[in-house]
Amino acid sequence: MQNVKPPNQSVKQARCQTPKTDGQHSRFGLSCGQMRLRLIIIALLAVVVFVRGDEKPAVLDSSGIVWRPDNTVSASIENWPLDQVLQALSDLRKWQVLVEPDLKSSVTTRFKNLPQTDALRRLLNDVNFVIIPSRKGPSRMLVYETSSKNAVRRIVPTKRLAKRDKPEKKDDGKIDNELIVTIDPKSGIDIEALARQLGAKIKGKIDGLDIYQLEFEDAEAADKALAQLEQNDGVASVDSNFTIQQPEQLSPVNLPAPPLNLRPSSADKDGIVVGLIDSSVQRNGSQVGEFLLPELSLAGTSANQPGQVSHGTSMAETILRGLSASLEGTQETSVKILPVDVYGQYDNTSTFDVARGVQAAIEGGADIISLSLGSDQPNSLLKSVIQAGTKEGVLFLAAAGNEPTGQPVYPAAQKEVIGVTALNRGGQRVASYANYGNFVEAAAPGVGVTVLNNQTFFGTGTSFSTAYTAGVAAGLGSTQGLPMSQVRDAITKNMRPPGTGP
Repeated sequence: MQNVKPPNQSVKQARCQTPKTDGQHSRFGLSCGQMRLRLIIIALLAVVVFVRGDEKPAVLDSSGIVWRPDNTVSASIENWPLDQVLQALSDLRKWQVLVEPDLKSSVTTRFKNLPQTDALRRLLNDVNFVIIPSRKGPSRMLVYETSSKNAVRRIVPTKRLAKRDKPEKKDDGKIDNELIVTIDPKSGIDIEALARQLGAKIKGKIDGLDIYQLEFEDAEAADKALAQLEQNDGVASVDSNFTIQQPEQLSPVNLPAPPLNLRPSSADKDGIVVGLIDSSVQRNGSQVGEFLLPELSLAGTSANQPGQVSHGTSMAETILRGLSASLEGTQETSVKILPVDVYGQYDNTSTFDVARGVQAAIEGGADIISLSLGSDQPNSLLKSVIQAGTKEGVLFLAAAGNEPTGQPVYPAAQKEVIGVTALNRGGQRVASYANYGNFVEAAAPGVGVTVLNNQTFFGTGTSFSTAYTAGVAAGLGSTQGLPMSQVRDAITKNMRPPGTGP
């Protein structure tokens, strides 16, 4: 058995906070501190762990840490951030490493031929850890200070980071052989004739907005066409297209999910519609099916697996949990979710398809649009579509991002959008992994649980904060009958990040 804590230390237990009420119809006239007390605390089951005796790794080296076939370890490292140590362990042992989000330290240690447990104690500065083997996949290593249930931030292996960084080093995710062209409707330009003239293929369009996605043979052809289009008075704008990666899958966990007691309203009436721009939402086997409108699939057939919850499904359930927390008394609601799948079977989408998804959600009657995605690159197409939706009274929320750079992420940084970041476990400050900056106007719990086919999945990040806040906004709009402009004011006033504002 390997469930390790440092000698003479005890593992602290997380304390459940009791939500406060003020007797009002909606709890979200409350202060930011009171709202954070609404965070549902998840009780983990005790985990008993057995280490397989048949593992015989080769001698493995990760520039300072050497792992031998007999499971003895040597190390010589100086001032390594804890994350670097954990990344090395993930690379060496192929473990899936999860760490408590706010856990930071610097490691300096030298030793030779220590047994695995003793070596890990030295490498982790005597921080608590547990290793959970798996017969079907990689073993999991949970690293924590307070409780193993709080080890939710995933350490990305070096190889995966290198693979993901390639397109960014090339051109920040730019799709080199594509352009997005907006035609002035008064120009009378025939887009098909223009595409032929440029040697391009029309790959996509946004109906009713004269916006087209043009694909060229290569980057050189696209650059040549760009120069021509910029001189064409009938072209309102021309942009590059950028990829947006789908967030990572949630991890299955051995714990019961908090109850979701919402039920659809029995009254036949129109309610608030939350447009969810994400991956496909799994209707069957989930808790969200009866709250869903028919899905709009913009990227072809989805690749949902019955044993793995999709990111879209987890966002839909998180919206409902935010909605549930905002309701006083009755848990009956007329709020519906309009899922818009912009990923299909792929692991990424593009700014063009996100803009197309936003427009489809607006046309589908969305009052609120939740975007748990983002890019470092601003895009005038997405900006104009969001601006048009805002003029129609639609409220937009988007994730601030899971890298604490302080740099803007789009569309969260667009002025019409509420940028949402994640709170740490106690709710007193922004989570260590979450982005911050002047563009961030709201903060909410950055954790979520989702149930699919009786399996609970757990995740963390600003995606969950955004979806949760969208649910709160829907609750405000539905229970108090507020226009979205007033809902926005209430959110940015009562859910602003700690340490900002009056």
